[in-house]
Amino acid sequence: MNKYSIILMVSGALLAGACGKGDEGRTDKPSAAGLPIQVEPVITRATETDFENGDAIGLTVSRESGVYATNEKLVFDGTSFSGSLVWYAEGSDAASLSAYSPWQEGGVPTSFTVQADQSAGTSSSDFLAASKTGVLPSSSAVAMVFTHRLTRLVLKVQNNSGKTITGITVGGARLAATLSEDFTATVDPSAVVTPVKARNAAEKTWYAILPPQTVALNVKVESELSLPVQYLAEAQLQAGKQYSVGIVVNPDGLKVTLSGAIDNWEDGGELEPGGNPPSADFVEHLDQNYFTYYGTDYKVAKLKDGKWWMAQNLAYLPEGMTASTDLTAVTAGIFAPIRINADQSAAEFANNAATIAANGYLYQAEVALGLKMGDLVSEAQAKGLEGAQGLCPTGWHVPTLADIQNLVGKVAGLSTVTTAPYYSGSECYIAALNEDGFQMDAFGAISIIDVTKTSGTFMGYMSAYKEHLSSGMFCGSSFASISYQSGTDPSSGIKNVQFYGLMPMTNKGSATDYTCNGTKVSYRIAAPLRCVRNKAE
Repeated sequence: MNKYSIILMVSGALLAGACGKGDEGRTDKPSAAGLPIQVEPVITRATETDFENGDAIGLTVSRESGVYATNEKLVFDGTSFSGSLVWYAEGSDAASLSAYSPWQEGGVPTSFTVQADQSAGTSSSDFLAASKTGVLPSSSAVAMVFTHRLTRLVLKVQNNSGKTITGITVGGARLAATLSEDFTATVDPSAVVTPVKARNAAEKTWYAILPPQTVALNVKVESELSLPVQYLAEAQLQAGKQYSVGIVVNPDGLKVTLSGAIDNWEDGGELEPGGNPPSADFVEHLDQNYFTYYGTDYKVAKLKDGKWWMAQNLAYLPEGMTASTDLTAVTAGIFAPIRINADQSAAEFANNAATIAANGYLYQAEVALGLKMGDLVSEAQAKGLEGAQGLCPTGWHVPTLADIQNLVGKVAGLSTVTTAPYYSGSECYIAALNEDGFQMDAFGAISIIDVTKTSGTFMGYMSAYKEHLSSGMFCGSSFASISYQSGTDPSSGIKNVQFYGLMPMTNKGSATDYTCNGTKVSYRIAAPLRCVRNKAE
């Protein structure tokens, strides 16, 4: 393992008539109390993970008498880390020091998520930590050894194809880890399985960092060739270790081979080929109110309409697709979820594993209904999509108008089904749905009104309710209306298609007044998706 030696020192340069590092034997040396603590790294690690200006670590100092400092941010200036933290008065009260990198705001972290796109670098995904006990304040240096707490993949590529490799994506893994008090990392089993774009660190070397986990990975090589996904056998990825995968790209295809050990980190061995593609089938556990789909567990609930509904939003990313965070990508098909920004002034994308797991992706109707963007070209075709399986698992479908009406009763522009179990006489209230386990909320949407628009807008932010998203829409499969580029002339091309979906609204002063009724949803709007089981039993 390539360990990092870190020196914590009180800078003598800050003293008038400062002492040098050889002052330990002096009896007249000044007290360290009140002097800034500095972290001066002595690093022999690979360039890919070198500290850079502006990098930060979090330092916690605990004394026998209590905690002295918690999660103090120290910033690297090219030579050392420093901040506002100073030593307490010298004495026999020893300290325990713990530090981690990269620093996180809001307290010592209990979780960490690696980036889904590591193509620009892996340093922000490389979690390290160190600790030392029995430290007394002095001008002497305190050495700490930082170690990797996650796992690194090293992909060694031999390209015999004559074609440029433009990217490598590693799939099948969960990206979020939980951290114990000593910063031991274990994979978060509730995290969404998310592909990772690897870093091209050298001509033939690519890196990706993942939480420790037992997983059957797959590798996708992007080039001018149409290369199949390669699947690896299940392996246990351990903390602090790296694993190598050899990849040979030939003109006639892609092969996975074994490669030698890689320097740096602790060698964890080679990942073997021979895994199988994940099945599109899924496993239902209705007796436990969930199903497993593409490696992710989704809660389900049997509601008072007698049907099984997904009780959380779909977070499935079809192979070859990425979740866009660009509002001008009006035909992206899938967008990342959104949230209220830190200063509560607007909505923003939140393309991280935790938010994806909680909120799911935002799907445009064509993709949600199992098509590609641009495939929908006629009214007859749109009407034929009612009850489509789309991105839902086998035996489930994108909600129909009948599903929506018989659940909530009220749909804008249509007669109300007053016998619907969650219709109160005026509205369907979210609280009533959630009492039965539906877990509905306003998750927002990306509003793209029709095909003439070149940019979308965030739906869900209202300044009067800035602490949470206050509106949204959900995908449906029943045709509602169609318009054309020129009047009623189908030959001019589709301008917009609308399907019936759900519209949660939380723009009220009390959660008891939040509503969820039916509405028309334009097919270019990107919205969450919840599937309905075909059979009630």
